Amino acid sequence: MRSIVLAVAAFMLIPVGSMAAQAVQLESGARIRITAGPHGLKNRTARVLSVHNDSLLLQVAPAETLAVALAGVTRLDVSTGRRRYTLRGAGIGALAGIASGALIGYASGDDPPGLFAMTASGKAALGGATLGVTGLAIGAIVGALKVSDRWTPVPLGVAQVTPSLQVGRGGARLGMAISF
Repeated sequence: MRSIVLAVAAFMLIPVGSMAAQAVQLESGARIRITAGPHGLKNRTARVLSVHNDSLLLQVAPAETLAVALAGVTRLDVSTGRRRYTLRGAGIGALAGIASGALIGYASGDDPPGLFAMTASGKAALGGATLGVTGLAIGAIVGALKVSDRWTPVPLGVAQVTPSLQVGRGGARLGMAISF
């Protein structure tokens, strides 16, 4: 039973090694975020002009290029697309509208008896629904206007993980070798 558990654990480690092989590759024209101490770059956004074995040629401003040695790079991310926050904005707007509408409606109290009289809870429901829909629409618009990049880290020193399982008379051994 113990050897089965160890075998399952060993096979669970296999995707760790294969993830390193599926790393994002840099290409000319890619939008990157780079940190390189010797060049004074800290989370600086740039566009890759060319990739060499030991350096990158970057466009850091419309009229400014910079050659960066890969040895001095401490962090490198590549943009894998952009995203908008429409649903998040709609949710936040709806919650804010519902809460404020319900609070205002309930705080206004009961109407005096008459042709069109509402209770405080009825006003809270109507106010929450009205301001909730309004907040949803405004939040969706504001969220759609907010755009940001999706960043994927580029491994600078690729690690390889190799799991091993040794079964013998004395039991089983689970091992793991990590190489950079």
